[in-house]
Amino acid sequence: MTISEYVEVLGEATGHGWGFLTAYGLTWLVCAVLWLRSSARVAAYGTLFQGMVALPVALLLTELTPGPPRPVLDGMQSLTILLSSGQLLALPVVIYLVVRQRYTAVPLAMVLVLVVHFAPYSWLYGTPLYLVMGAAVSLAAVAASASARDDDASAATSAGRVCLTTGTILLLCAAVAWLL
Repeated sequence: MTISEYVEVLGEATGHGWGFLTAYGLTWLVCAVLWLRSSARVAAYGTLFQGMVALPVALLLTELTPGPPRPVLDGMQSLTILLSSGQLLALPVVIYLVVRQRYTAVPLAMVLVLVVHFAPYSWLYGTPLYLVMGAAVSLAAVAASASARDDDASAATSAGRVCLTTGTILLLCAAVAWLL
């Protein structure tokens, strides 16, 4: 099997990552609710740790995805693990923001991690969807953040909007991925 064939079959076998987009989209929406209904501290922790809930759900959804079995090609499993774990390298920065009580910066930092993490998946799943999604999330996060004033309430509202727009875009992209 060639790499091109592997990428094509992987996309079919996983629904082009729809399960991950769905699970993470839902947890980002939960984070938006946290920013609306709880303290900035609780919401920041929820945003930091949302992946701990999303990952098992994403893996389950992917396992339930109809299609051919996941392909096997020497070296590609290692590449996939490397792409997946690369985001862990950025988590100390987000943890630093939480420790320093810069809670409202956490969603933007997590968006940066998400956008950079998902970009290579356009190649892995053989679709430009992840590049388009990354651009949309990035621009939406900037727009949501631009409305914030210097007061805490405005910053928390802005952080919630970042989570809301991110979750919404991920869910829309999950529907597109499913239809591919």
